[in-house]
Amino acid sequence: MTTVPGSAQTTKQVTLLTGDVVTVTSGANQPTAVAVNGHEGTNGRITVTTVGKDVYVLPKEAQSLITAGRLDRRLFNVTGLIEQGYDDARTGSIPLIVRYRGNGVAARAAAPSGGQVLRSLTSINGAAMAADKKQVEAFWEAIDDDGPQAGTARTQLAGGIDRVWLDAKAKALLDVSVPQIGVPDAWAAGYDGTGVKVAVLDTGIDPSHPDFAGKIADSRSFIPGEEVKDGHGHGTHVASTIAGSGSASGGKNKGVAPGAQLLIGKVLGDGGSGLDSGIIAGMEWAARSGAKVISMSLGGPGTDGTDPMALAVNQLTAETGALFTIAAGNEGESGASTLGSPGTADAALTVGAVDDADDIAYFSSRGPRVGDGAIKPEITAPGVAIVAARAAGTSLGKPVDPHHTSASGTSMATPHVAGAAAILAQQHPDWTAERLKNQLVSTAKAGASAPAFSQGAGRVDVSRAVQQNVFGTGVVNYGIVQWDTTAPVVKQVTYTNDGDQPVTLALSLRGAGLPAGLLSLGADTVTVPAKGTATVSVTMTLTGVPTGAYSVNLTGVSADGTTVVSTAVGLVKDVERFETKIKVIGRDGAAPALGMAEVRLFDLGRSAAPEVLYPDQDGTITLSLPAGEYTFHAAMSDPSAEYNRVWEYTHGVQPNISITGDRTITFDGRKASSVSMRTPKPTKTDRARLGFTNSSSTNQKYGYGFEYWLGGETALYSIPTEQTNNNLEAYTGWTLTALDLTARVVGRGARSLDDAAYFGGNGGSVRFDGTKRLQVVSAGTGTSQEYAGLAVRGKTALVKRSAAISPDQQLANAVAAGASAVIVYNNIPERWGVDFWTRTPTAIPAMTLSGKQGGQLLDLLRRDRVTVEFKGVAVSPYAYELLQVEKGGLPANQRYRVRDSDLATLRTSYHASTNGTEASYFRLIWAPRQVLAYNAWDRLVTPLTRTEYVSAGLRTGQMTALAPAWQVGGSQQIETVKVLRPGQRLSPSWNKSVVRTALPADLADAAYRDNDLVVVQSSAMLDTGADHREQPHLIQTDKVRATVYRNGELLGTSNGAGFAFPALLERAAYRVTLDVAREDSWWTTSTKVNTAWTFHSQRADARQIMPMLSVDYDVDVDLNNRARADSRFDIDLTVRHPNGLSGPAVRNTKLWVSYDDGATWKAADVDRKRTGQFESTIWHPKLAATNGFVSLRVQATDADGNTVEQTVTRAYQLR
Repeated sequence: MTTVPGSAQTTKQVTLLTGDVVTVTSGANQPTAVAVNGHEGTNGRITVTTVGKDVYVLPKEAQSLITAGRLDRRLFNVTGLIEQGYDDARTGSIPLIVRYRGNGVAARAAAPSGGQVLRSLTSINGAAMAADKKQVEAFWEAIDDDGPQAGTARTQLAGGIDRVWLDAKAKALLDVSVPQIGVPDAWAAGYDGTGVKVAVLDTGIDPSHPDFAGKIADSRSFIPGEEVKDGHGHGTHVASTIAGSGSASGGKNKGVAPGAQLLIGKVLGDGGSGLDSGIIAGMEWAARSGAKVISMSLGGPGTDGTDPMALAVNQLTAETGALFTIAAGNEGESGASTLGSPGTADAALTVGAVDDADDIAYFSSRGPRVGDGAIKPEITAPGVAIVAARAAGTSLGKPVDPHHTSASGTSMATPHVAGAAAILAQQHPDWTAERLKNQLVSTAKAGASAPAFSQGAGRVDVSRAVQQNVFGTGVVNYGIVQWDTTAPVVKQVTYTNDGDQPVTLALSLRGAGLPAGLLSLGADTVTVPAKGTATVSVTMTLTGVPTGAYSVNLTGVSADGTTVVSTAVGLVKDVERFETKIKVIGRDGAAPALGMAEVRLFDLGRSAAPEVLYPDQDGTITLSLPAGEYTFHAAMSDPSAEYNRVWEYTHGVQPNISITGDRTITFDGRKASSVSMRTPKPTKTDRARLGFTNSSSTNQKYGYGFEYWLGGETALYSIPTEQTNNNLEAYTGWTLTALDLTARVVGRGARSLDDAAYFGGNGGSVRFDGTKRLQVVSAGTGTSQEYAGLAVRGKTALVKRSAAISPDQQLANAVAAGASAVIVYNNIPERWGVDFWTRTPTAIPAMTLSGKQGGQLLDLLRRDRVTVEFKGVAVSPYAYELLQVEKGGLPANQRYRVRDSDLATLRTSYHASTNGTEASYFRLIWAPRQVLAYNAWDRLVTPLTRTEYVSAGLRTGQMTALAPAWQVGGSQQIETVKVLRPGQRLSPSWNKSVVRTALPADLADAAYRDNDLVVVQSSAMLDTGADHREQPHLIQTDKVRATVYRNGELLGTSNGAGFAFPALLERAAYRVTLDVAREDSWWTTSTKVNTAWTFHSQRADARQIMPMLSVDYDVDVDLNNRARADSRFDIDLTVRHPNGLSGPAVRNTKLWVSYDDGATWKAADVDRKRTGQFESTIWHPKLAATNGFVSLRVQATDADGNTVEQTVTRAYQLR
């Protein structure tokens, strides 16, 4: 029995390196939703970008570091992090690889605060680290260089760190051969790899397999908690292809170099994957343990050869002389430039795969390498249906017998080349890695029609490599050549003859599709002297050649055909490029300050993350862009030094710009106009968000989503779009609530403190509720020493912002001194708004103030006693959730106004059993073409009823977390996305009793059988909202246990509300129980829910919905989930089947009531109202005769005998 996510909406929580916590909800044919809880001290500015299925959440403080290449963008790809298992439910740390500045630092460097060094990686001058998610804010603070001045775009990291990558997971590359590559000739000549150590970095090995007797010289596991023994099968298969003795097959399945000794490094776990850092550690061990050849049939996403694993290959090759043979990858079906890392490393001998006819395998990854157009792979080998050793207890590929299995992939091709290298190393123990590589490549058998970008120089030929005295340059790379290059480019190919006789080679270029005149040879023949070298020029002339990738094989053949030398030649003629200038002008007509403007470049012709560019001091960016279609988005932030001026954000978008010549794109802030929203009720902006969706005019395959979040203190301006395009849909959204704070000095020196604002964020400051007058006391910069002897208890502490002490410490010191409130005023004249976030609510009201008004208060204090009157609204009685959509671009007028009658009105009740329960919510509204919507958690104090006005005519949905969501994930309930109508009035409720286990009413596939597998996707703690479902695994203290019985016998258990179990072909009786317990101080109702279902099932031709009954409760309780004691009380019950199953009819429902947590039960009369609906009227006893709670037990049966029995302990309270 297994826990399964199923097809229902699922929520995952991901903590980013910056400390921001992202909640991602997706699935069940619903649009994807992203909510962000900012880290302590953040400015809250987040950009969300979608590229295909990838969702990037990019905090402002990380963006420039990503652009500068210091931070790995993958650290902020939340969907990618979830896919790799790095969400918060599955790991408590963020795995990292860091590289240090300065040589030799890696061995002695300590981890930044909040981090742990797991292993030193000296080959890249780095280390593998784990950043503890509970302390990740401290880690980020330690590595984040705040730059030379506030707001400056940061381009380097602190703490001596040069670069930080995600420690991603690489995987085994899976999707006759020995004679095919001429190995028997080498054996006949006496070469079988004897005396050579070959390292295999893979999933380990089965040491008990007969083919490895006496073969393993040393082994080590780099997978925590796993031994070297292979529980996957991949490593065993690979190792036997290199050096297996063939004993288990009577010599039939002997490896390429059966005389070689094996060093086994387990760098991939039994699941077939491993961390990049563990793989690098294995590479270092192997290279420094005497391995002459290192075989790696593994890989991760392709790069330009500058990722950590590729860098380690290059360094270790240079340091030790070991030759790395590495699989190209199995992404060939996706076309060109599909190589995986570390096969992209310069020093690697990268291996593609062919079949038994020497044709390129469909799965074999191709070049050219991204970034520079280099040829990779350099060589191929058999990789289709390779029979080799099978590890005991594994079923990799297609098992042939207990000792052998057949598998395909470049993983299978790579060990053939590793074995060939071992044979050459035995023959020539003094040869370097480069010489071994060139010998193998230049003696390979070139395919007649395959381009060199697919096959390199051809299929490895061990016979020729061993016997041939002449070898040549293996690869000639012209790389990416500028499109307007007119002068010929000449490269030299060197031939070396180790023999005693000169050899003359007839030269020719072989390859299909080579334009006439593109490549020419300096000579048709070349004579290579004995014990000497000769060179031949290859000239590239681009004139008249179309853009594209071209690769061929230069072949030299002796007159008798006994000597054949092959060289792979490749080039990429770049597309035509044009100078594109982007000019950014501020609203004041001047260039924005450095770091205060950024431009995002969206290439609509390909699916790739947008480039983020920063203008120079003149506000200019100059690019060389290929002809194509692009969208440009510019944004400027204005940290003006003028008094009382709020930060401004000015943006503009120029969509679907066709670049066919030199061009200037101008974003002129002087043309910008204010973006605002006016509502019938007085409001302040808590948050604004702006974004757009965009796709190509001609190719809808690629599309982008972009969204940016702004705090309510930011004034928003937009530059009208000059040329609108219907492929762009722009939108602006707002969350607006009632004014929450006014402050003014009363008495002498009376004045308004209109710059005062609460600390913001998800937790944010506790609010004043009503009117409060407090005396003000100056506490300097708020250090603990400055509070010594200061009479601040019951007063407002006035402290000055300082780089020497954080605002949260200033707040903590004020609380410790007994202050009733604290005001932190800026250390420069202007205000600093609500940019400082707090993860949890403050203990006392905490406010910010501009430097100007703070200075004025300080001046008043020097002359007299000062009292400030605060008027506040603790919780807004209303909220507006609005979205305005503009098709084609940004209009000149974005001053919007709504009427309540244009909106849907929700009178929403947020129930809580305990007064003052901290809760959070977010509402998402999607523009028509929008795939992903983003918002941040808003704090609520429950119980609460308020009026919410929501934009009509657009998709919308809400998630509510009852409990401090920023602490434990919360009891998250999410409603089905819907479209509301103008004037529509609804009265939704959240967390209303009775909270119980159920199958969500609107969820398709909540319980179904597919063939012989039954899948159940229940909600463990579901409130009474008809269109709600609970997100599982987000409350750390919940105890959930599912148990399944079949025909009375235990089948299995699972710790989750979503699970699957096997079913019999024939009809059988099933009993499923789900026991849920929640123990938290804020949760006093539905503390235990025990549910049992019984039903029968047998296999059918199509998917079946399982007849598992759910009970919905409708009780009239107040916001505290309480009912009146000593009074009549109605309980309405609805018993239903899962969504999509209309019958059979429910025929019998029973109800029992307990007032002592189930110690005693009393039956209640139940009357049928209509099909599936029942009612019961009970009389609550006096409160003193109870424990203050009512527990309920329900039994229901349908006409087919399917049953449900449910007990809810403390279903609701009494008052």
